[in-house]
Amino acid sequence: MRWWSSRIGGADGKRGERMSGSIQPMNVARLAPVAAIAVAVGLAAPAHADPDTDFNYQINSYGIYGPHDYNPYIAKIACRRLGDGVDPDAAASARFLSHNLPRGTTQVQTYQFLGSAISFYCPDLAPKLQNIPGT
Repeated sequence: MRWWSSRIGGADGKRGERMSGSIQPMNVARLAPVAAIAVAVGLAAPAHADPDTDFNYQINSYGIYGPHDYNPYIAKIACRRLGDGVDPDAAASARFLSHNLPRGTTQVQTYQFLGSAISFYCPDLAPKLQNIPGT
């Protein structure tokens, strides 16, 4: 293949002269490993999604909204309090959460938040959910 370009300077810096050259076909063998890596990286799914984002999506489905970092922070504190015995049961943890969740959050939403918090951040404390009043 030949290509022609007029009035474009070449490598030797002469502007305005006609230049000619040839296009060399790319070596496919050199490009294949790069293409394979690009395809592998592009198709690879993340090993784990961000649990805080997943937690926010979960509680948003219950109608609980708030700053992206705040709700996971409160959920982790609730887990810590349950795990350390500061809150002896789910009812005590729900009282803590009711003071820290947005105003207007219902009791049902508070327990949904607590259940999601335990599910995402401290599943080993799931037996504590059995002490929910009225169940």
